[in-house]
Amino acid sequence: MKTPDLVFRGRRLSSDRALVLAAVESLPAARSAVAEGADLVSFAGSDAESLVESARAAFPGLFVGVATADASVAAACCEAGADLILARADLAEVAARYGVGYAAPAIPAEAGLPDSAVVLDIGEFRTPLPDSPVLASVPGDGTPGGLALAALAASAGVAILRTEHVRQVRHVAEMAASIAGTRPPAKAVRWE
Repeated sequence: MKTPDLVFRGRRLSSDRALVLAAVESLPAARSAVAEGADLVSFAGSDAESLVESARAAFPGLFVGVATADASVAAACCEAGADLILARADLAEVAARYGVGYAAPAIPAEAGLPDSAVVLDIGEFRTPLPDSPVLASVPGDGTPGGLALAALAASAGVAILRTEHVRQVRHVAEMAASIAGTRPPAKAVRWE
């Protein structure tokens, strides 16, 4: 269940559990997501470029993405330091030009992107999973049903879980990896 090594903008992103991506709309929301354990944050909207730039300055080691269908917005965000394009249209050429990661529902065959930069965005989690690294959304409001779905997705091998409930989903991803044996438990307790 180890997450496949991904390389975005020349930086390796790997983990012994599913990674957690927080889709946020502001820098304070990004700060909160980072405090709760997000591995990546993504921004969308008309001010995405300034948000990417601000997040890059505030969190130099954080992986930052942009969700867009506009090539000029994607390029501007890459100039501002984005590591990942969550594409809502064919933006593979922009991703290849900047050497950033690329997540989309379909990957063009002649995209010019290395396999380690490509993540298939399947939307909401479903099985069976394709052979490529997968990004899936965990719907719900942090209820037991949504968290159970996150556990199933992490156990099935989803590389990145997109959520609004970072802390809970990160705990679930860590627990699923510990159960699978790819991650040591956070705390071992011996029952007598």
